[in-house]
Amino acid sequence: AYSMIAYFAAFVLLSRNMEHVYISSAYRLIPASDTKLYSANLLSALIGMIYLGLTQVGLALVTSALNFPEIVKQTRQMISDTYQHSDKAHFGENLTFLIIGGILLAIAMVLLFWATISLIHLIGNSLTSFLPDGRQKFFKFILYVVVIVGFLYLSSYILGLIGFFTNYYKLFNFTNFYLQFFLGIGYFYLMALAESAVSVYLLKHWVETEN
Repeated sequence: AYSMIAYFAAFVLLSRNMEHVYISSAYRLIPASDTKLYSANLLSALIGMIYLGLTQVGLALVTSALNFPEIVKQTRQMISDTYQHSDKAHFGENLTFLIIGGILLAIAMVLLFWATISLIHLIGNSLTSFLPDGRQKFFKFILYVVVIVGFLYLSSYILGLIGFFTNYYKLFNFTNFYLQFFLGIGYFYLMALAESAVSVYLLKHWVETEN
């Protein structure tokens, strides 16, 4: 439970720092293209989350050292129970795919969330830059609400398309669970890539820095 709170707090803080980079004169004056700035910003935040995860694992190992034999026993029992109720002939393969797929899915979800947050922020910043200073806060709030609603609608539409293509694959006997699972993860990466491309375009042509 405490680890989830730490992850959520880290996600919020890293998101805030990421958005500050895009409108900071100090960062935007760095002799690097907007694509490199966006990519480096996203990658550094991802490394920060991975570092936090490794720290959590290390702390868990340290705190569980006194009860290590019992934890090993419970872990072996859990693996044994899972093995007894699974496809024994492909247990190792299934476990490997599960671990790799879980890691890829977690990274894809984090990248997609950050790409969406950045895109919403940059759209709002681009649109409100044409407004007088005294009215920017109010209209920015209205624009954020409209943009968020629009993204929710677009996301539901895209998820509907994903469901359609998944059923399409099923019609041609592409019933392999791993194929559908990794295709779903691929869609998340493609959506994050598309949103990132739009964000880079906004950074190049529309987003103004703040003093």
